[in-house]
Amino acid sequence: MVYRITGIVLILISCGAMVAYHSGLALPTLDWFFSFESKDKELASASFWKKSQDQIIGYILCSLLLVAGLLCVLRKSREVKWNPQTVRKLKRFKSITRGYVSLWILAGLLFLTLLDHALVGKKALLVQYDGELYSPAFVQKNYKAEVFGQEGESEADYRQLKADFEQEGKGNWVLLPLVAFDATFDSADPIKEELAERDGLFYREGEQEPYSGLGYRYYADDQDKRHSMVRFRKGVRQGREEYYSRSTGDMVGHYEWRDGVRSADPVMGAEPVLAAEKEKTTGLQAVRYPPLPPSFKTGHYLGTDSRGWDVLAQIYGGLQLVFQAAIIYLFVTYVIGITLGSLMGYLGGTFDIVVQRLIEILANVPFLYVVIIIADRLGREDVTLVTILLVLCIFSWIGITYYMRTAAYREKARDYVAAARVLGAGPIRVIFRHVLPNAISIVVTLLPFSVVGVITALTALDFIGFGLPDTYPSWGRILQDGVTNLDYPWIVASVFGGMVTVLLLVTFVGEAVREAFDPKKFTTYR
Repeated sequence: MVYRITGIVLILISCGAMVAYHSGLALPTLDWFFSFESKDKELASASFWKKSQDQIIGYILCSLLLVAGLLCVLRKSREVKWNPQTVRKLKRFKSITRGYVSLWILAGLLFLTLLDHALVGKKALLVQYDGELYSPAFVQKNYKAEVFGQEGESEADYRQLKADFEQEGKGNWVLLPLVAFDATFDSADPIKEELAERDGLFYREGEQEPYSGLGYRYYADDQDKRHSMVRFRKGVRQGREEYYSRSTGDMVGHYEWRDGVRSADPVMGAEPVLAAEKEKTTGLQAVRYPPLPPSFKTGHYLGTDSRGWDVLAQIYGGLQLVFQAAIIYLFVTYVIGITLGSLMGYLGGTFDIVVQRLIEILANVPFLYVVIIIADRLGREDVTLVTILLVLCIFSWIGITYYMRTAAYREKARDYVAAARVLGAGPIRVIFRHVLPNAISIVVTLLPFSVVGVITALTALDFIGFGLPDTYPSWGRILQDGVTNLDYPWIVASVFGGMVTVLLLVTFVGEAVREAFDPKKFTTYR
């Protein structure tokens, strides 16, 4: 029954992903299969691979899931028959509270990442406008601003749209995700706060300390254009009060302030300054530019980085990336390592010697140099997750191969292998039906530490600038930005805390698995 249910679920996921993609839907989790896109796929000069890599990789992944599901459904034996030793090992793992609880926490984090843009993203989940209901987050097309009464041909700004609807009060509404920001290329606007004068001193709203910094005025009819700027020191205007051209944005002249007293006449550019003073402007405002601190008011719960990108959205996107990378990495690496290692140990002879020579060659190739060369040849913007994983998988199967070779070499001398061969079982059946189940503990104990390895590798490559481009969210890039801007501690503290938490959870699981599957405690042979 377990195999059948698993097979049906895998078939539904694979078919659902393909149907949703061709129907123009962007459903959480399912659209990940077709998310390996190239930035220049729209260009006529781009290669077939760059234009179609999202479809090719998507169909490959969906086909693998479909085949796996069909094999589970068509399996003759419907019930899972656990080895008594395996049952004892699983019970011991469950008794190790640290590892067992960590596994459930990781499962919860994985579930949250599957929610995707239903949880984190700038597109609205639902929009009610003039009696019609829209779901921008769950469709591939982008709604233009004019569809919802905004100006311009660009994509609608749903955060601004929500504020506009609330101000209008006409019954229209917008439902945004919990974190209403994309992980990449979604910069926050500078925060403008009105400056209020009390007892001859200027204060920011809600603060008791006099304001020190820059104060701005903007043109009343075009608040994106700066009118003037003045410096404050402990609530008192001090130094230049600069005026700017409406057309060019260049400074046209200035006054001088000293202890709150302005010079009688402009020090420079008298005519343009006097003309600018006649324009209608906003009140004095303090403007905060990124990085912005954490704030529930702005929706940046962990603040922003130096580019104005939301830190929490980037951490969430980075968590999605490492989970996706780990799944593909583990599948490819372990399939190659287990297959080659088992064949080397069981067959031996010429095959064993040839593969060992290949391993020795790969083991002496510097991994980092290969990544640098590939990034240089392709160009940073053309590097994809598939590229990085391909390089990682080329080198990472070596360690697993040696473990499986040793296990297969030891197990093939057992009596049960000889009995299977006498009954007519071929090498492939002996390896995968008899040898591998008895050597599975080695594979299981290595899994968590392989996950740690791929997470640290991706983070390190992005940190030194030879990893993924900015189109991908990255923990390494946030960490590098935080280290560069230590005056804004929320950046490095957030990403470091997230990384350490995930790595500790995986390590706890790995230690518990290693202890539970220890052959010194549980062995088939006495």
